[in-house]
Amino acid sequence: MTTALAFSGGKDSWACLWLNRHRLAEIRVIWINTGKNYPEMLDTIARAKAMCPNFVEIIVDRDGQNEYHGIPAEIVPVDWTRLGQEITGPKPVMIQPYLNCCYENIGANLQRYCKENGITELIRGQRLDEAHKSTARDGTVVDGITYRQPIETWSAGQVLDFVAEFMELPEHFRFAHSSMDCYDCTAFAKESQDRIAHMKAAHPILFREYEARKAKLDQALREAM
Repeated sequence: MTTALAFSGGKDSWACLWLNRHRLAEIRVIWINTGKNYPEMLDTIARAKAMCPNFVEIIVDRDGQNEYHGIPAEIVPVDWTRLGQEITGPKPVMIQPYLNCCYENIGANLQRYCKENGITELIRGQRLDEAHKSTARDGTVVDGITYRQPIETWSAGQVLDFVAEFMELPEHFRFAHSSMDCYDCTAFAKESQDRIAHMKAAHPILFREYEARKAKLDQALREAM
C-alpha cells in the first residue's frame, strides 16, 4: 500500500475522503492526534475511522513541544523565543512562530510516517484560495512523495457543497479555521474569531484554557513592544 491521505477532520480532508470513497481499502488514511481536539472534531474522526479500513492515528506530544519551544504566535518577539531567552535571560513565557509549531507537531510527523512506511503518493486537501498553504502544488514531489491535491482549484463553497452530498455538515465546517486541531491554539488569530466565539459558548472549560494561554501571550507582546 503506497498511497495515503492526510486527514485532519476538516471539510477539505473530508472532501478528499469522499472523492476516494470507492478505493479506501487501498489507501492509508492518516490522522495526527495532537490531544487537543474539540469534541465535535472527535465525532467526525470517529466517523472516518469507521469508514476507513486502513485508518492510522499518530499521537504526538504537542504539550511537550510547546513546553520546549513556547506557545505559537504570528508576532514573535525574539527575546521571548528559546534562543532569545538563552541570550537575554528567562521570561515568564516562551513563544515560537506558529509555523514551527504546526510543522513539528503535524507536518513533520506526517512526512516521517510516509517515509518510514513506503508511502509514495500523499493525497492532501490543500486549496489555492486558502490564506495559509504550502508552496507544493498538485503533482509536486517532496522527498520522493508525490502530493496529490484533488481540490486544489476548488473554493470553500464548492467543498461544502460537495461534502453536503454525503453527510450532514457539522457547524464547525463553516468556520474559517475548520480543522480545529488544537483548541488552545494562540495563532491564526484573524481566522479564528468564529471558532473562539463557538468555544466560549459551547466549551467554556476549554475556552478558559485557551484564554489563559492567550493572556500570557498578550502580556509578553505588550512587554516586548
